[in-house]
Amino acid sequence: MSGLSRRGFLVGALAGGGALTLAVSCGGSSGATRVRHADQTGELVANLYVTVMPDGRISLIVNKAEIGQGVTTAYATLAAEELDVPLDRVDVQYAGSNPEMRTSFNMQITGGSTSTKEGFGALRRAAAAAREMLIAAAAASWKVPASECRAEDGFVLHSGGKKLGYGELTKLAARERVPGKPRLKSAKEWKLIGKADRRVDARAKVDGSAQFGIDVRIPDMVHALVIHGPVFGARPDKVSAEAARAKPGVIDVFPFRWGVAVVAEKYWQALAASRDVTATWGKGDVAGLDTEKMQQAMRAYDDDGTGVVDSGNAGKAIARAQTKVGGVYEAPYLAHAPLEPQNCTVRVDGGRAEVWAPTQSPTLVQAFVAEALGIDSEDVLVHTLLSGGGFGRRSIPDVCAQAAVIAKRVKRPVKLIWSRESDMTQGFYRPVYAVKVEGGVEGNKVTGARMHCVSQSIALSSKSMLGAAIPGVPAPLKSRMVDSLLAMFSTNTMGDLFATEGLRDTPYRFGNFELTASPVQTKMPVSAWRSVGHSVTGFVMESFVDELAHAAKRDPLELRRQLLPEGSRQTRVLDALAALSKWGTPPPAGVGRGLARQFSFETEVGEVADVEIVDGRIKVRRVYCVVDCGVAVNPDVVRAQMEGGIIFGLSAALDQEITLVDGVVQQTNYDTFPSLRMFEAPEIIVQILESDHEPTGVGEPGLPPIAAAVANAVFALTGVRLRRMPLQRAWNERGAK
Repeated sequence: MSGLSRRGFLVGALAGGGALTLAVSCGGSSGATRVRHADQTGELVANLYVTVMPDGRISLIVNKAEIGQGVTTAYATLAAEELDVPLDRVDVQYAGSNPEMRTSFNMQITGGSTSTKEGFGALRRAAAAAREMLIAAAAASWKVPASECRAEDGFVLHSGGKKLGYGELTKLAARERVPGKPRLKSAKEWKLIGKADRRVDARAKVDGSAQFGIDVRIPDMVHALVIHGPVFGARPDKVSAEAARAKPGVIDVFPFRWGVAVVAEKYWQALAASRDVTATWGKGDVAGLDTEKMQQAMRAYDDDGTGVVDSGNAGKAIARAQTKVGGVYEAPYLAHAPLEPQNCTVRVDGGRAEVWAPTQSPTLVQAFVAEALGIDSEDVLVHTLLSGGGFGRRSIPDVCAQAAVIAKRVKRPVKLIWSRESDMTQGFYRPVYAVKVEGGVEGNKVTGARMHCVSQSIALSSKSMLGAAIPGVPAPLKSRMVDSLLAMFSTNTMGDLFATEGLRDTPYRFGNFELTASPVQTKMPVSAWRSVGHSVTGFVMESFVDELAHAAKRDPLELRRQLLPEGSRQTRVLDALAALSKWGTPPPAGVGRGLARQFSFETEVGEVADVEIVDGRIKVRRVYCVVDCGVAVNPDVVRAQMEGGIIFGLSAALDQEITLVDGVVQQTNYDTFPSLRMFEAPEIIVQILESDHEPTGVGEPGLPPIAAAVANAVFALTGVRLRRMPLQRAWNERGAK
């Protein structure tokens, strides 16, 4: 009989009619397939995620995308903990497209800061199942009770002194039953969880052996780029490409529904040839859109909107208040701008396609490529690679569809790399916002608060985009990916839940609180951006509470404590933040200090920013951050994510915006869409609170409080209230007057 690969075993097991249960059992393979595979290869394929190799190393399948957020390290830590092996004995592989690994929204997708939360139980159970099979195998070979044996450092030990390495037990363990409910270690037994402080992928990223999407090389591969029109959705009317086709190495130049494709043996050849292509373009989807006029209209929008929260009688409470505060808070469109530009490699062979992509969703890659080629999504195999940043952008695989169409035409594998300019001007953006806020203060107490959120709807935009992009996908899959997904974010009574998250579910007890929302739709494509609605609503709510505190002549931290439930995670974080930042002590001369907090992705984060104005520039000197994210599986990763979220959020808060004039995006690269430079970055001090709560999100929650913390610090320093992002532009326009 021919050899059986691990992948072949898993495919056969899953196709055999069995179901994956809690990532532990491989279902209807019975023991026979597992035994045969172990006898042929020496590998114990305990379940879909964990394989024990003949040398005792652990091969772990990670069904999430590593986009810098540390999921590789978190999952390896969880597996190593339950298998009782050192972290460096775990080898990670990234799962390609696999229906059995769809854990979020009926999709295989990475987003919403859910990866560690999802894996905390499932990965531990998968690893614990393998551990118990190894122990049972050793006990059987020694003819002793399993209760007399334990796993330690990659060995099974017997109380009488016997010892066998995991690699010696794989064939025997394959004959053991897969436990349905293996015993998990208690927190007191943990050696790695909450203690390991290094990343398992660090060396590969430093020495260059880590393979990102842009690094892919496969035989007979050619390179492509796409010339996009000046306006999103514009199609080429007339193309002149004779000179480009004559360039060395050029294989083809042709128009298609997304623009003009230029294909050559080398990328630099395609890039050089693209400069000789001229084209005239149709109007595009957003022709005529002017964001300055759009925001002016949103600012003045007076529709009552859809009721989201109506507690008490906010209107009456504010009208009767001694002091009234409020205004309009605004936020612009934003690009995701990951450092690695959009890219994908596709090989098309008849009615099948193979894709190598730095993607957040292999399932959506299957759908987009299948629709582009007119094949079934099950005939698209996706290999997930490392991503050089994502922030939500890599969940939309438009580049994969383009690469597939090009590969089908040239009949060779194609690597498509978007230019930075295409990435910046043809992407999907964080929505534009205008939020009108009103509040009442009587003496030193808040009497009521009212908000009206006007924003472009991610849910409606996504439904339109997905519905148009995957008309050829079989109905059941399309329904799962579109209808059930979007139903989680929009209802008939509450509108787009993305737009109001952080407002509708605020933990503040205003007594009288009213929230309404109005979706304002354009054809500008919008999607999830790091921390999604919280990236704006954190700025709005925390700046507004600061306004209320000053109107009530209360300390901003003290007022928050009064408005929050006593003994909550929020007050716990505030107390720790006050101690960490020495809140209440005067800052140095010329420095303003601002406070903000936000509960997002089930994690509470509080931040204090120390800010000064230097030559007209808002300079953030220091940020104190306290986070309660439940169990910190790897504290170093949590700390890094808080730091990264703060830097990412500061870039957006201070300088970034996407503006359009007559439908044309004005920002085309980092020179006009600047990220915070190293010399501008503040000192960041992070404290992680100990907790016995299961892990919650860390990839996104560090971002939402920072804009408000900085704006509040500017007010404390200058008395100028900045209600519009980017803050530096708002300061230039108002603060400098």
